[in-house]
Order: sequence, then structure tokens, then C-alpha cells
Amino acid sequence: MSLKNTSPDKLIRLNKLQTALKNLELDALLVEDSLDLFYLTGLKLSVGKLLISSKDCVLFVDGRYLQIATEKAPCQSFLDSTDQFLGFCSQRAIKKVGFDGRHTSYDQFVKWEHLYSALTFVSAGKFFKTIRAVKDEEEIAKMKKSAALLWRGFEHINTLLKVGITEKEVAKSFEIFCLQNGADGLSFESIIAFGSNGSMPHYRSQNVPLKEGDAVLIDIGVVLDSYHSDMTRVVFFKKEDPYLAKLYAIAKRAQKAALAFCLPGSTFKQLDLAAREVMKQEGVEELFVHSLGHGIGLETHEYPRIKYDNEDKDVVLESGMVFTVEPGLYVPGVGGVRYEDTVVVTANGYENFYPEH
Repeated sequence: MSLKNTSPDKLIRLNKLQTALKNLELDALLVEDSLDLFYLTGLKLSVGKLLISSKDCVLFVDGRYLQIATEKAPCQSFLDSTDQFLGFCSQRAIKKVGFDGRHTSYDQFVKWEHLYSALTFVSAGKFFKTIRAVKDEEEIAKMKKSAALLWRGFEHINTLLKVGITEKEVAKSFEIFCLQNGADGLSFESIIAFGSNGSMPHYRSQNVPLKEGDAVLIDIGVVLDSYHSDMTRVVFFKKEDPYLAKLYAIAKRAQKAALAFCLPGSTFKQLDLAAREVMKQEGVEELFVHSLGHGIGLETHEYPRIKYDNEDKDVVLESGMVFTVEPGLYVPGVGGVRYEDTVVVTANGYENFYPEH
């Protein structure tokens, strides 16, 4: 493959896709998703087509991106046109092209069949969703920096908690603090939930004032250098609620049980079942209403999703995978707890991006 202006990591990523072609029985892969394009080329493109054959690759863009693609892309770049695309395929005897059926609309698929009638397009969505699952050293370093900034933001939140401050005020101050300290933005809308509001896992912060004795559920994330972070903690303001404190201790033990299986060779089903066994023994498993975690990287929620009965349950952990582990227990009208960390699988176990709290 003739590559230029690229880092070793980008070369490795492109080579991985070329190797995968042999097992997929395809002549080429067509990448259109903007995040996958960024992952493979380092360019932030709203539209573009990266066509990867077994020997080389080419990037097709419109006029807005042609100059930067020519200067910065790791492969040859051309103005996107039917003739250019078909010419590249003809020169390399490309007949069968795999694409990401999860993101390509039916209308786009029909358009391809009309414009490129000499080609056969095959959905390879299952493959595409896995290509970013194992992070390289560059990605892990960036994710650790994102996590470090997030932890500073969490510490900032702790300085804000006082009687009368509202959930929205805390959320806004956290966002401003992170932006002032280098964040590109938030990974998602911050969840700051006081008291009984913590019983809703995807709660939206309101103008609810903090009062003594509230459990404060804090689910936050930031984006730094394009990589997302995610973490949840519960803080008991002034005094503990004995029942919620007990649930929080159970959630922590459930996470610890799951992390015992966090090493190469385990399956994600094992992690989820280990956490659930702790909850089952305590008689609270029915209070756990979501999956145990999810992959994270260029998006907050990436493949795989960690649950014992979903399609990713038998996925085997590999060194370099990064994901959250976040058992939670929720009691409507009372409150909820969740303890979430982000971990990376290592050769012999895992590394947690956050300290215990």
C-alpha cells in the first residue's frame, strides 16, 4: 500500500482492514461513517468515501475537502465522481464491495447499485462495528488524559455541593470548568441527580435544590482530543441515607466481582453474570435495570454492550479493549446508585482509569 503523511498507528489500522478482507471474501471495503473515516485517516470529514482493497486504498471527497485530503490523508485522494470510483475499482479488479449496513441508508444503497452497476455491494455491518473495539497505544493515552480531566471535573463538583444549589447549576459549572481546562465538549448531557431523582438512570438535571441528606448521583463525561470519558459516582451530602448507602456498597462489590473476570480470554457474559450474582445474593437483582457497561472511545457508547443475554455476550475480551463497568440499583421514589469506571484490558488483567471514591 502506498501511504503518505501518516502515523504508524494509521498504517496498522489500515493494514488490519486489508487483512480482514481475506476472511470476509470481499474485494474491497467501503468506509463512509465519519468517525470511522477519522479513525482511519485522521481527517474530520462530514462526507467522504474510503475504498480499501487488498493492496491499497483511496479516499474520495467533495470539493470542500480535496485540498486537506490531498495534503493530509494517508493515501491518494481524488474528487469524488462516478468515473473516478469505477476507474479505481476496474484497475484493481474489484467486483464485490463490503459496506457498513448499520449506517448506510436504503436510498444510498439503491443509488450505489444504479451508479456502480458493475459492482456488487454486501453489508458487512457486523465487521464494521468491531474495527474500533481494540484501542492502540495512542488511543489509550488520549483516553487516559480525557479521564484525568474528567476526574478533575468531578473534584470540582464536590467543591460546589451546598444546601440550595440546584442540579442544573452544578451541571453547568462542571461543563464550564471542563471547557476552561481544555475539553472539546461533553461526552453527553451531564446527569446530576439529587435525592429520589437518582432512581432514573437517564435523568435530566432540573432546577432541584440540594438539601442535607440527599444522595447525589453524578454521571459525567468529557471529550478531549476527540476521545470520550465516562464515570459515575454517588456522594452522600452531609449525612448518609442508610438504605442507599447499603445499595451503593452492593454496587461496588458487584463491580469488583465483574472486574475479577476482566482479562483476556473472558467473555462479557461472565462479567455481567458475576455482577448479577452479588446482587442476587443480596436480593436486589431486580433493581438493576440496564446493561453492565459498554465500549467507549470516539463515541461514548461503542461496541460491545455488556449484558449476559444480548448479541455481544460471547465476545471475548482482548488486550486493548476499553469499556465501562457500571452496576446500578434504582428504587423509584427513593433514589438510586451507580458506580461506574472505565477500564482497559491489559495482557494480564485490566487498568482502571479512575481512583476509588
